[in-house]
Amino acid sequence: MIATTNISLKVPFNEKDQAKALGARWNAEAKHWYVPQGVEAAPFEKWFTNAPIQAPAHPSGKVDTQANIVTKQNQPIDDDIDAINAKLRDAYESYED
Repeated sequence: MIATTNISLKVPFNEKDQAKALGARWNAEAKHWYVPQGVEAAPFEKWFTNAPIQAPAHPSGKVDTQANIVTKQNQPIDDDIDAINAKLRDAYESYED
């Protein structure tokens, strides 16, 4: 499926280079990755913002209970980590300039 509009993505910081290599773009103002219009969207499915979040498998085969941590504001901790990563990325990018 070719994207007919920009599609927002939720890309973890440690996967940003992979998303970029596939053609994703970073919106610095909105601080999120997206699939640009006209680009094949299928390779980005795991990062679609409406995709279900899958907990990583634990090496022992047991469920990783840490994947379900919720903050006091009742938001997944992953949202906080993504925000922290975005701030670190912004600071690093401005340092490179």
